[in-house]
Amino acid sequence: MQEDDILRFLRDDLSLDVSSINSKTPLISSGIVDSFSLIGIVMFLEEKAGVMAEPEDVTIENFETIEAMLRFIERKLVEA
Repeated sequence: MQEDDILRFLRDDLSLDVSSINSKTPLISSGIVDSFSLIGIVMFLEEKAGVMAEPEDVTIENFETIEAMLRFIERKLVEA
């Protein structure tokens, strides 16, 4: 899983304009991603990265930026 994979999902599946989004762009606190979209992101990461996000994992710390999502995936893969 790479930054481009997440950007492609945001663009193609959530219909977001990703032209100004990079790995450090705040997605939740800025309002780019709402709670409904966040569920889609979680499901995408679970399916494509092969990780399972527990309810307590779905936090702003893990999903605020693409960089945070990639760190979350790495951590979950190490735990597995």
